[in-house]
Amino acid sequence: MNGGQHCMAGFSTYPFHIFGQGWEHAAPAPQEPAGKGDTVVGHDVWIGYEATILPGVRIGHGAVVGAKALVSRDVPPYTVVAGNPARPVYQRFPDATIQELLHIAWWDWDAQKVTRNRAAIAGADLDALRRAV
Repeated sequence: MNGGQHCMAGFSTYPFHIFGQGWEHAAPAPQEPAGKGDTVVGHDVWIGYEATILPGVRIGHGAVVGAKALVSRDVPPYTVVAGNPARPVYQRFPDATIQELLHIAWWDWDAQKVTRNRAAIAGADLDALRRAV
């Protein structure tokens, strides 16, 4: 996703040098902007309709991104963000529950174990998930 960045040092932001056809030799390539790293989306994340996630952003496990949100900063696990720019609206669970869910990491279980424990996962039964580990 770092290809969406454009150098602004020249009179044009157009990346002439990457298209070949001799354009890469017509002038020195501008200093490329520093990459922002990979965009990482955690497990069990809900991304709403037409949300935009910028390069280098990390979205934590269990987060929710509202429709049409512009996410320009990292989103903590189990946090709901919305707006332009996206801002935290609320945390889905208390901190202690979030830490325990991250430790349990049910999304790493095999399909059969998820199937056996789907009621606990969907029903937010933390005690049952503890017993399943």
